[in-house]
Amino acid sequence: MSVHRILGGLYLSSIEPINNEVNLKSEFGITHILSVLPGPVNSSYISQYIWKQIQVTDEETTNLIPYFPETYQFIDSALFKDPNEKKHQGSVLVHCAQGVSRSVAVIVEYLMQKYNLSLEQALHAVKRRVPEAEPNPGFMEQLKLYKEMNFKVDQTNPDYQAFLKQNSLKMDPSGDNLREAVMAKIGNTPESKSTTNQDYRCRRCRQVLANDSHMEDHETPGSDSRQSQFIKTAPHSRRIISAEKASNNCSHYFLREPVPWMKEELEKSEIEGKFLCPKCSSKVGGYSWRGTRCSCGKWMTPAIHLQESKVDYIKK
Repeated sequence: MSVHRILGGLYLSSIEPINNEVNLKSEFGITHILSVLPGPVNSSYISQYIWKQIQVTDEETTNLIPYFPETYQFIDSALFKDPNEKKHQGSVLVHCAQGVSRSVAVIVEYLMQKYNLSLEQALHAVKRRVPEAEPNPGFMEQLKLYKEMNFKVDQTNPDYQAFLKQNSLKMDPSGDNLREAVMAKIGNTPESKSTTNQDYRCRRCRQVLANDSHMEDHETPGSDSRQSQFIKTAPHSRRIISAEKASNNCSHYFLREPVPWMKEELEKSEIEGKFLCPKCSSKVGGYSWRGTRCSCGKWMTPAIHLQESKVDYIKK
């Protein structure tokens, strides 16, 4: 694959020109190289150019979002020596192995943020020069999410947290990795202040099980969402046997993460199970690290919940 000029001094390629020792300075005026792939790169390029490497693989489960701030900064500093100028004063090459997924995702993110483009517009700007350019579906999802977070890595963003959980399940469908990550945080995460001073108590013995600061709010899926129905298919087939509308009410209270009294049950290392009240041992809820659906149809991952019929919601 040759070196393609995407916009001004912004270039895209595979690793082929570097392996072939193309003189990027004399042919294209390139002074900066951003390598988006793991492993060694031709040492002459490391010494003769301003070089940066992001060591990531081209997989749908690879999370590029934490790297976007530094790739943006590197590209921008290469193109604009004078921040007051609108025209590029420098040139930078962004490459990966094939020049179609990782490097394209990084360039698309830069164009979206720098020029306030939509994902579709930014990708089109690349594809008009390199028709085969196509970030993998995981990267496309991340680009959408990163724009929604206003181009910041916001660890507290509910959508980002949900993405990380879903990504963990893609890497390990058993749910073990997600379980270990959440278990490590039990008791170590500062609790947010309860906004309405309300407790969730065992209906049988009145033991306090949680308060409103522990709860994870979720929106009921709209009528146009696939989650608004419970669809049953025939065994080993996509043929729909029945479709039942999801409830307008939620039958479970979902928690952002476990509270300390749940730790003993969760340390059994099961993928799913039930919670018993720590005082009277009556069933009050359950969990599934792989996730489950609320009665409203919303898919929750992980599904750590108290059962609405087993607890009372009481103002202090």
